[in-house]
Amino acid sequence: MHLSFSNFFQAKPRISSSNLTTAILFILPTLPPKDICLGTSCKTISQFLVTVMSSESPNKYYKVGVLLFPGADILDFAGPIEVLSHVSHNRNPDSPDRMFETKTIACSPAIRAASSLTVHADLLLPDAVDQISDFHILVIPGGPPAVLQPLMGKNAPELDLIRKFAALPADKSLGTRTLLSVCTGAFLLGAGGVLGGMTVTTHHHALDKLRDICARSNTPGEPGTTVLHRRYLDGGLLKGGAVRLLTAGGISSGLDVTCYLVSQLATHDMAAFIVRVMEYDWREVEE
Repeated sequence: MHLSFSNFFQAKPRISSSNLTTAILFILPTLPPKDICLGTSCKTISQFLVTVMSSESPNKYYKVGVLLFPGADILDFAGPIEVLSHVSHNRNPDSPDRMFETKTIACSPAIRAASSLTVHADLLLPDAVDQISDFHILVIPGGPPAVLQPLMGKNAPELDLIRKFAALPADKSLGTRTLLSVCTGAFLLGAGGVLGGMTVTTHHHALDKLRDICARSNTPGEPGTTVLHRRYLDGGLLKGGAVRLLTAGGISSGLDVTCYLVSQLATHDMAAFIVRVMEYDWREVEE
């Protein structure tokens, strides 16, 4: 007796590799010795399921760099870190197979964020620059303009980090990288000259300031930067074509844009799962 599965792959539901493996190992001993035919090729059900299992894409793992600096707004960087920390391939909080590995980056071993929280950096800026190609995602938080101004000099190491990341090629295994700013973190992107021709957002009190920064920092002859008041924006690919730009509005918007990032790199279902775990009301922007 044969079972025809000629349309199986077109209709195959989305299922995680770990769940598929568990299901197959559980049901294999119970399967009857019937054949499944795909065109002229026939296999036993056991052989067929093992083939499907081996053809599943391997789990993806992303390395995330989070820039820190004295006076950075706490939720700007803590929000994205919190969201990403809950994303795991197995959804097991006791033994998570985490999708994202986060490293904090700063100019000194410890920084004082928003004058109230001391954070120890995982990497110093020079080391992060040397290892920049290891990162798939770079998060840039914001802070008060007076805090950001010293970081916006032409030769500032923070801008060097941003420029080098923005110029990276796509990752050989994971493809497009992501540059993500929260709140006035977009000031550093603008000062780094990477926002020419892009559509971006920032804190609603800082829209005009960002327009001015971009006008002064963009490469001559390059298209201008469009600055809009939005919760978050997917700006598409930077001019190199290998790094995707996400920008968020004020402070708590960083939670929303990171949920959006999860929906793009994992699934929308995973993002919905995360916000349920966090008991957070994701303000999803309709595209």
